[in-house]
Order: sequence, then C-alpha cells, then structure tokens
Amino acid sequence: MSVLFLIVSCQDTDLMNKEERKSLHGRERIQVAVYPSYPPYIFLDKNDAPQGILTDYLKLLEKRAQFKFEIKKYDDFSNIMEDARNNNVDLILEIQEAPSRTEYLNFYFKLFESPYVIVGHKDQGKVKTIKDFETATFYLPKDFAIVDNLKDQFPKATILTPCRNDLECLQNISESGAGYFVGPKVVATYYIQSNNLEDLEILKYIGKDYEPSIAVVSNDVLLNDVIYNAMQSITYQDEQEIVNSWLGTFNKPFYLTTAFWIKVSIGILSLLLLISVFNRYLQHSINSKISELKKAKIKAEQSNKLKTSFINNIAHEMRTPMNAIMGFSDLLSKEDLDNSQKEDYLNIINQACLRLMEMMDNVLEISLLQNKQLSAQKNPVLLIELLTKCFDKYKVTAGLKKIPYRLELDIPETLNCVVVDKKKLSRTLKYVLDNAVKFTSQGEVFFFATIKDNALEMTITDTGIGISNERQKSIFDSYSKSNQYDTTELFQGLGLGLTISKAYTELMNGQLDLHSELGKGTTVHIHVPIAVANKQEFFNEKVNEPVKGPKPSFYKILIAEDVDLNFLYLKSLLEKMNDYQFQILRAENGQEAIDIMEQEPDINLIFMDIQMPVMNGFKASRAIKERFPYVPIIAKTAYTNSEDRQKAFASGCDGFISKPIKPDIVKEMLKKFIHN
Repeated sequence: MSVLFLIVSCQDTDLMNKEERKSLHGRERIQVAVYPSYPPYIFLDKNDAPQGILTDYLKLLEKRAQFKFEIKKYDDFSNIMEDARNNNVDLILEIQEAPSRTEYLNFYFKLFESPYVIVGHKDQGKVKTIKDFETATFYLPKDFAIVDNLKDQFPKATILTPCRNDLECLQNISESGAGYFVGPKVVATYYIQSNNLEDLEILKYIGKDYEPSIAVVSNDVLLNDVIYNAMQSITYQDEQEIVNSWLGTFNKPFYLTTAFWIKVSIGILSLLLLISVFNRYLQHSINSKISELKKAKIKAEQSNKLKTSFINNIAHEMRTPMNAIMGFSDLLSKEDLDNSQKEDYLNIINQACLRLMEMMDNVLEISLLQNKQLSAQKNPVLLIELLTKCFDKYKVTAGLKKIPYRLELDIPETLNCVVVDKKKLSRTLKYVLDNAVKFTSQGEVFFFATIKDNALEMTITDTGIGISNERQKSIFDSYSKSNQYDTTELFQGLGLGLTISKAYTELMNGQLDLHSELGKGTTVHIHVPIAVANKQEFFNEKVNEPVKGPKPSFYKILIAEDVDLNFLYLKSLLEKMNDYQFQILRAENGQEAIDIMEQEPDINLIFMDIQMPVMNGFKASRAIKERFPYVPIIAKTAYTNSEDRQKAFASGCDGFISKPIKPDIVKEMLKKFIHN
C-alpha cells in the first residue's frame, strides 16, 4: 500500500497574512478529531496517546501553521460524525469522503489508499464470485462510509452496525462463525494477525478503495485556508521521512533478516541440485498436457457433434407426433366420419399428445438433473407390487413382438415393505425395461430382483441389438442416442432414458452398471439401498369414513387460472360431470383468488394453478389456508416432479394434478374432496 500526499510547494512561503495569523492565534482552540483504530497510520500507544503516520503528519501541519491543535480522541466513529454535523469539532484527521458528508465538510487530498476487502470465517466455505455476497449479512461500525457503498453494491444484503469499531466487528464474526466484515486490507490484516484471529480470512476484494482525507468543517473559512496552504507547503521529502520511519517500525524489510538469507542459500543449493530433475519433469508435464489437450479437443468435437445430432433429433421426433395431431385433427373437421372412425382418430391424437408430453418431460427432467434441482425422497413402498406393476407395463408390447418376457422376484414377504424413492425407482425401471423391449426383436427379456445386504439388486437382461464398446463410453451422455452409430434401424425417442436412469439411481445413493455386446444384447444391473419398514404401520391403518351431512343443491368451485384455454377446458370438464351441479368462479392470479375467497367464503373447492402473474399458486394457497383452513385446494401444474408435489403440499394444498389434466383424475379429486 502507498501513502499519497499530493503536495508540491516551498515550505519557506508564509501560509497566512498578518490579519489571518492574528485571527488564528486569537482563537482559544482548534479541535482535531482522531479515531485511533488504523495502525500503522493512527493508533494508541501504551500510554493511551495517539501515535502513527497521521499524528506525525499533524505535527508537521502544526509546525507549518505555527499553531498547536487540540486532539480529541474517539472510540466510536459515529460520535465523530455527530460532532461534525453539530460543529463540535473543527478538523477530522482521517475520514473517507462521501456525498452526504460534503454538505458540512471540506476534504483535502487523499492521505493513503487501501483496497476494501471482505473478511469472513474460514468455516463458512470458499466463495467464487462477488455475487455470492448479494444476500449476505455484513457487520460494520455505525456511520462508516462503506455502509452506504455496500447498500448500493448489495441492495439485497443485510447490513448491521452493532459494533463500535473494526476490531469489535471482527471479534464478533470470529466468535459466532457467521457474517462478513468489509474494511481496508491493511487494517483487517493487522487486526487478524495482532489479535490471533486465525479463524478469519480475507475472501474477496470488492472493487473499491479506502481513500481517507483530512476534512475541515465547511463554515470555518480561515481554518480551511490554513489547512490548504499548510498541506501545500509540505514537500515530498517531508512526507517520505514520516512514512519510512513508521513503515520500518511495523514492517522490517524482509531482505534485512537473517532468516531470509538462510532461506535464500538453502533455496539456491536446492535449485542447483534439482534443476536437472525439474527439466525432465517439465518435459514430461508438457508432453502430458499436450496429450490431454488433444484428447479434450477430440472429446469436445464429439460432444459438439452429439449436441447437434440431439437438437436435430428433437426436431425430427417432435414433428412426428405433431404431424399426427394436426393431420387427424384436420380430418376430424373435414371428413364425414362414423363414430368408430372418429373414436380411432381421437385415440391416435391422444397417443400423439402423450408421446409429445413424454418427450418434453424427459428434456425438462434432464435440465433439472444437470442443474442439481432434484433430490431423493423417502416413501414406504410395497416392493413386490411396485416391481410387478413396472414389469406389466411392457407385457403387451413384448407380446406383440412375440418375444419371451419373464419376471423373477426373490423377495420374501417379510422384506416386501421398504422405504425408497418410489417415483424415481419406478421411472428408472420404466426407462430400462422400455429400452430392453424396444431394442429386442428376437430372444428374450428377463427381469430379476432380490434383496441383499439392505439393498435392492435388480438385473434386466435382453438379447437385443446391443451397444458397441465405443458407444458405451458415451451412452450416459445427455445428448447420446444408443443406436446412433450401431445400427441403421431407426427407433423412436430422444435417447435420454439411460441418462435419467443413471442420474436417478445415483440420487438414491445407488449404482447403475451396463454391460453390452453389439449384436448380442445388454445387461443392466441396478443397486439401490433400501430400509425395511413395518407394513402394518403404513398400509394397514383404518380409514375413518367422513361424516356425511346434507347434500347441497350445488357446489361452488373456484378455478385460479390465468390462461383462457386452460380455464375453458377445466370448466368444460366440470360442466360435463352429470352427478354434480356447479357454480364456477374464476381468478386470473393468486391475489384475485384470495380476494374472491374473502367475498365468497362458502366456496367448496379450489383448483389452483401454480404459475400465475401477480402472485403464484404457492403463496395464494398458503394465504387462503390461513383464513379458510377447511376449503380443499388442488394444485395443478405442468411440473410433475416430487419436489413440486412436496412444495405444493407444504403450501397447504390438499391434492395435486399435473397437466394435461385428465377427466378421470378430476373425477377422483371430486369424489375425494366433495361429498355427493
């Protein structure tokens, strides 16, 4: 750090005329406020007297002005600012210039500069960028100029001023292990080292410097002239003498120490002994780096090709169901069809929509996995039933292909009830079984599962097209498609199944391994840790029948939905329910839903969309449940992962349906939440 006294003048010049000198010496006193907390610039010695570079500089000003100033010590900087605003002090020896202070103070020259740094506890972990502090909590002394700077730089941060000085703030952070401090680097370093605050460290520069000046109250014209002229009279040689005397005291030059020369000698000898070894190592390292760069280049080129292929594949795959939807919709509107043909066309459109939705879900799932926005959940599961259900989904497809499709479960009834992430386990098996059946045209598909050492061990074996050794290296890449290079036969899908399956397995602290030989088939082994649970505790509870009251003539339904088409669709579904009479109300955002509930407290059921303007469904549900806890709320959203379900239920929702909404699901919700 350098001290910047920007003065070039001649000290022999008289600073004042006779009238000014007479007026100055006629004053009873000139008070100088000092805040002795920044060694080596200003601090208190063992006799509690101010010492340091700035006090010597003040003495030089006194000599030039031929006037003795009265020093007024402060241990709380906010008291200095209060006295300055009330004209209870004449001059401040060290203060950072700020726009709000120029109203009552004049600032003269920058005395020194030191970068502002952020200090934190080592246990808080490493930070990467300055943005990591945007919502942090900072502890600073009251009325420090850096407080306003931080408010501008980090408007979302919490800035507390409970301490009187820098040292007290640092000690609080050291003791609590939380929060951050911002101050000049030289001050922070000195206090950390001199007070054994070894659990603190400097984390980041904030891009600003501490540049204090000498300040004089603005309404004292004579004192302003004296200080200005006195500082102009100080030469570069004068300031260097002061600086060198103190820096030498605090920081003895390293090159004058015995330890330095011992280390240099040892270093030179070591360097001479190791230079030949180092040269060989350097050559080896360069060759290794060149080899790594070549491999990285090849991998990057391959990855780029895969991404391009993946994007092209998305466009191709999505056009296929879209073509079916648009084509058969057009036929329905123009052709003279009988009921059977209409039903066939509608089934085709429905299947195409489901296929399109599955593609979109897979792409969204990959995005959430790559951004680490998913986590494993713990659910009680009847394992035999779950595995059998997953297996049965592909019985029909396997039967149409005329390939044997076998299941063998070695799971005793005593271990049937386990705790595991039900959804992720089901989807993992779905993708693996789907691939096994899809890519097998002859031979068989065999699914075996057992429990061993508190883990579910599953093996899915097929005799399909297999995967080459080269493709197995990238089979779990997000942009890979297993049949891309292995066969000319085209299979539908985006090729994301194995990527998602492996990611799900790892989220459950498990492992998925794949062994395959091109043209001979594939074996996938899945290992998932489980915990055995008490079946009676979760599945044999008695359910109390709800007490039925008098049946109302109609039910009030509130649909909170901002998209017109979605509202009209759900409204049409409800109006076609012949077993019910509904009065349907609509809110276009969460706040409007709250307002309608206040006006219509007898609403029987709410369908709450999650993504809405003004206020989303989570906040609206929470607010409604606080006032009307008896009103059931069904969340509806396009997001279907377990985290979204948990968030909905945590907000007070009683049910959850995903888009596109199916009539059967709506019927189930009505039966569950409306007595009819």
